[in-house]
Amino acid sequence: MLNRRPAPVRQQPPQSSDGLLLDVRNLKTYFHVMDGVVKAVDGVDLRLAPGSTLGIVGESGSGKSVTALTMMRLLEIPPAEVADGEIWFDGRDLLTLTDEEMRGVRGNDIAMIFQEPMTSLNPVFTVGFQIAEAVRQHQHVSKKEAWNRAIEAVRLVGMSAPERRVKQYPHELSGGMRQRVMIAMALSSNPKLLIADEPTTALDVTIQAQILELIRDLQQRTDTALMLITHDLSVVAETVQHIAVMYAGRVVETGKVDDVLLSPQHPYTQGLLSSIPGEKKRGKELSAIKGVVPNPFRMPVGCKFQPRCPFQWSRCEEEPGLIEIGGPERRSRCWLQAPEETARREAYEVAAMATVADVVG
Repeated sequence: MLNRRPAPVRQQPPQSSDGLLLDVRNLKTYFHVMDGVVKAVDGVDLRLAPGSTLGIVGESGSGKSVTALTMMRLLEIPPAEVADGEIWFDGRDLLTLTDEEMRGVRGNDIAMIFQEPMTSLNPVFTVGFQIAEAVRQHQHVSKKEAWNRAIEAVRLVGMSAPERRVKQYPHELSGGMRQRVMIAMALSSNPKLLIADEPTTALDVTIQAQILELIRDLQQRTDTALMLITHDLSVVAETVQHIAVMYAGRVVETGKVDDVLLSPQHPYTQGLLSSIPGEKKRGKELSAIKGVVPNPFRMPVGCKFQPRCPFQWSRCEEEPGLIEIGGPERRSRCWLQAPEETARREAYEVAAMATVADVVG
């Protein structure tokens, strides 16, 4: 499986990237299928400092997981194509690395927790063998040392009797325990960046809370940078420092998590917030964003959210860029934030604050 494009000659990242662990610039990932080209990721920019946390939020089909898989170089090419962009990680552009160099990064410097652990774990090997195999692959230690590290990793994620658990097979563990095994495997090589792609999918509510608390605790103890992918705004509110909201393959709003959730500056973010149950909504019909994510073969002209947006007007037929709101960290891809749209922006802000009040109280 080949998963990289021909490596162009690139310059080293400019000084503005100093201090960043991850700097994704104008990333575009397309899929060439029989019906045409799907622009799954279409100009994404993300920035993450060492030891910091970032949440990527959006509906299914917004490009969250494809962005992560592109960063890990795990997409099959073709049909996938990285059409443009750069992924600077720890001073190197991952898209220019050879397959062998990328294998040294994947699992060692960047680790990933996938959505469904049962499909990620091999059913014919014990979980301890699989963790130890990952350690040997990336740390180049003896079998005994790798086995001891596997036991310690299982202990670290809070599983009882780790010496016994490492000898069990995936089917002998519950869903929550299998996800703990995946976290143990991801952290066994002390990565600089952990990508958690919907890590609580298919788990019940109490187990979800335990897994999220575990990820948050381990991230703080190990000082590993965290990228959390989810569709649940309540999850990122408790777990990350910064947030990027994605829609139709684009980032539509970014900022510190409290700023975005308490003062949303894009109608899509407001729509996601309004769909969360709140104390003031008790006994009322839940809100929903009208319509569906656009067909990737027939994307709307201009703003991709305009067919579903209650605030759209004629200017939305032009494609907006990310507009800064008081600083480079706070941005929104919406014409409401243009300096000349004061009246429309004020009307939107009244509605946005009402949404926040209904959810937060």
